[in-house]
Amino acid sequence: MLNTTTTEKERRNFLKNLGAGSLAALAFPSFAYTKPDEIQKLTSHSAPDEKYWEQVKKQFAVPSNLIMLNAANLCPAPAPVNLKVSESLTGLSKDVSFQYRKQFTEDRKLAISALAQFTGVSPDEIGITRNTSESNNIIVNGFDLKPGDEIILWDQNHPSNGLAWEQRAKRYGFSVVKVSVPGNPQSVADLVKPFIDAITPKTKLIGFSHISNTSGIALPANLICEMARNKNVLTLVDGAQSFGAVDLDLKAMACDFYTGSTHKWFMGPLENGILYVKKENMAKLWPNIVSVGWKDDTLSVDEKYCALGQRNDATLAGISDTVKFHQTIGKKQIQARIFSLNNYLKDQIKSNIPSITFITPISDEFSAGITNINLPGKKPSEVAQKLYELHGIATAPTGGIRIAPHIYNTMSDIDKLVKALGSLSA
Repeated sequence: MLNTTTTEKERRNFLKNLGAGSLAALAFPSFAYTKPDEIQKLTSHSAPDEKYWEQVKKQFAVPSNLIMLNAANLCPAPAPVNLKVSESLTGLSKDVSFQYRKQFTEDRKLAISALAQFTGVSPDEIGITRNTSESNNIIVNGFDLKPGDEIILWDQNHPSNGLAWEQRAKRYGFSVVKVSVPGNPQSVADLVKPFIDAITPKTKLIGFSHISNTSGIALPANLICEMARNKNVLTLVDGAQSFGAVDLDLKAMACDFYTGSTHKWFMGPLENGILYVKKENMAKLWPNIVSVGWKDDTLSVDEKYCALGQRNDATLAGISDTVKFHQTIGKKQIQARIFSLNNYLKDQIKSNIPSITFITPISDEFSAGITNINLPGKKPSEVAQKLYELHGIATAPTGGIRIAPHIYNTMSDIDKLVKALGSLSA
């Protein structure tokens, strides 16, 4: 017979432990956050002060004993986005009928429209995938290449825009040419020239990360794309580290393909990515996956390349709200804040811990939201682990000790990080 007394006691103990643990601090929506309309009032200031950004921070569920500095890998979503996704998932759990799920079709249309406006392109040129890696591989496996053709890759590309091409080259016989850029560039020309010099009459495409996830170097995408276009070479820009972090206008960038994820700097829902294909290039790209909803004669990127079968469609509801969140604060202000945090971080490290070496260029002309460093004699993985265990600071041991602050961070967070790094460097 079931011992009901023991079961009830175990239940109370479980709830007690849950209430006292870290999960309680992360629970949504038990924290108080600033409403979007209150943030909107603050955006009227031409130069938001630190009090403003402290109010922005309240939009996020990160508890006070933790500091998230790993936006290059994964970002928390703001409260309005979490709430929208939570409601959508809860509703789906109650009713999985076709009738109920019709709303996700409209959510997808709204999300694509919002993303198109956010990136400066037509809704027909934007599709929703599951992440940057999937978007990259749609291009890798869908672009026609044959023996004798060449593509140029930056040697700092993510594997989904590097190894993926190499694997396909082994199968189809085209050539992959890798280029390097100086670790400490002195001019924008230093970052463009290696790509120009590598182009030959056989070159069909240049694939590069807008911002390196390992060094933090930011390439001048507009110039590289312009140079490639003048030589009839297509461009694939991996925007995993720029989508949501910089003020994007893909038409102005003039790239042929662009990819990104919603869960990084965009601060959106998990398991969503974007794929941009310039309209005139759709005829040059084959679909990878054909499933329900696929249309051969469509003029829509989403319908032709992103019909991926059953997905977590409930998360789509949060994409439009994420765009609204960015628009409320302002894309330019978000970029400026990210640059400001990194500049302050670099200055504080140089002033207080001169033994630390920088992998990322100091100048924000050649960098963006990532600052990568090394502590002499210390393994990055050990430093990252101690920062989290001893100080509650999340970084990443990627290419060094990778620090990626975002708008949910304050200057006080940076001060705490520098103090923690100082204690670990001794």
